[in-house]
Amino acid sequence: MRLSEAQKIAHIGSWDWNLVTGEVYWSDELYRIFGLAPRKFGLPYNEILDYIHPEDRKYADTAIKRSLNGEPYEIDYRIITADGAELIVHAQGGAVFDENNNPVFMSGTIQDITERKRAEKELEKIQETHIKEIHHRIKNNLQVISSLLSLQAERFSDEKVLEAFRESQNRVASMALIHEELYTGNKITTLDFADYLQKLAVDLFSSYNLRNDNIKLKLDLEQIYLGMDTAIPLGIIVNELVSNSLKHAFPDRREGEISIALKRAEKFTVNGKCFKLENGCTEENFNYVLAVSDNGISIPEGTDFRTADSLGFQLINILVEQIDGCIELRKDKGTEFIVSICKIEKNEQVTLINAVTVI
Repeated sequence: MRLSEAQKIAHIGSWDWNLVTGEVYWSDELYRIFGLAPRKFGLPYNEILDYIHPEDRKYADTAIKRSLNGEPYEIDYRIITADGAELIVHAQGGAVFDENNNPVFMSGTIQDITERKRAEKELEKIQETHIKEIHHRIKNNLQVISSLLSLQAERFSDEKVLEAFRESQNRVASMALIHEELYTGNKITTLDFADYLQKLAVDLFSSYNLRNDNIKLKLDLEQIYLGMDTAIPLGIIVNELVSNSLKHAFPDRREGEISIALKRAEKFTVNGKCFKLENGCTEENFNYVLAVSDNGISIPEGTDFRTADSLGFQLINILVEQIDGCIELRKDKGTEFIVSICKIEKNEQVTLINAVTVI
């Protein structure tokens, strides 16, 4: 009696199945979960499967049959009760074997966790709303900082000072854009970095007020989802590299192209040849390759971007190290910076969809 009451309170039903005689026992609570009236013997296995949701039936059947090989199971699946209600249950069970290692007995429990799952889902929605609101507030605060930089810049007329303010605004804007994407996107902790790169590059072109339609933007990107710890540093790196190309690669309205590529390492090529690792990166920890290139004027010979006094280059080197990456410069035709990303967070993923865009 006490066991029955305890099962009723916890919404847990128990069952036993004698594999030798075929007899099945169900507790009263298990009948209640399935919407059935108690009877002397429990349902045979083939009838139980009929109550499992069609989309979950194979999953549950496989887990139960594996227990006959000595693998206890603990799974969640949906059932359709006798009165047509859909419930989510947590099931666990296992088999007992004789001296010849033959399964002779099975037992387990099934718990109705529908309300708990609904509560968890509602809690997730609340948490998602709060996190999105945080991203929205951070974006707004960064936009305020950008506006303050713009107002401060109006007090100066020196071109170098104005350029420094504009570069700082672009860095802030690259971070604000990430929080905007997380606020408006379907995910709250990772963002579609390919989509972000496209918007960032277009914003940079607009920021420099280019009226030279001869400069094109080419994107060749895999749809990779990155978390903030990687996306923000990588976004600033792209900001610095694209800005350098816009400022220096095409003087006197010269015609040219700026390219951004982001791919998995094994799919990345340079001038039609497979990319080779250099500067200490090893293939074991090498995941993705980011390349920012232009076909304009190359960086002057003798310039070492690793030790240059430029704040932009200093930022790039610091941030590449922060994401456990490597960077190298190639000057075959113009300028090409190749960043190898050696560490990707566990919650980040890549979708194998390529998009090549020319703007």
